[in-house]
Amino acid sequence: MRGHGPNWRDVGDDLAAARATLSLVGVLVAIQIVLAALGGVDRVPQLYLDLGLSRNGLAHGKVWELATYGLIHANWLHLALNSAALLALGPRLERIGGLRLWGWLMLGGLLAGGGLHLLADGGGDRPLVGASGCVFAAVLWLTGVSPGSRMWPVPVSGKSLGIGMLLASGGLMLVNPALGLPVLSDWGRALASALGDSLFEVSHACHFGGGLIGWMAARWTLRPPVTLEKLQRDRRRREKA
Repeated sequence: MRGHGPNWRDVGDDLAAARATLSLVGVLVAIQIVLAALGGVDRVPQLYLDLGLSRNGLAHGKVWELATYGLIHANWLHLALNSAALLALGPRLERIGGLRLWGWLMLGGLLAGGGLHLLADGGGDRPLVGASGCVFAAVLWLTGVSPGSRMWPVPVSGKSLGIGMLLASGGLMLVNPALGLPVLSDWGRALASALGDSLFEVSHACHFGGGLIGWMAARWTLRPPVTLEKLQRDRRRREKA
């Protein structure tokens, strides 16, 4: 995030040093190559049913789906979009937050995105796949810790971008006809009629869950540090009570 566009040399340096992000994207690409070689979802649908996330799968004891769904993608375009986002966000996240925070955000975005998807719209026949929960966690953390900066090429502040993404994904989650909420489902059907049925083929609940983790992690990162003076003041307050 920079005020006047990226310094491409710094971007390249960040990317070259982002071993965790590069490794993750490498794993995602390798898995997609294998799945494509096997024929993809049309030839080996059972693989997607076994590795993608669904209520039915969990009901049959496939608890690994909570992790494996983020490692597979529906097609090359789906993978390209998530990989591009990870490569754009991950290096800066690694440099600012460190490897441990990067790992917790990726895991938290994956689990929270998958969990909220199951609660909101995970009852359909198609399993959830893709790493977009991780992407949204990274976006909301970066915009949260640097609210006044601008994330190129979007000409808005980080705070506005983060809030906008959370509100949009949360709103679309609530109006999803699959959720069955009165009135809101009617709005969702009207939106789908105007914009196309593909609007709700995306798991907005997964995006919102991952983004919420990133937002909370940013607030934790920016929490006031604990000082000796504060500890002493709290102790005096407890002793008086």
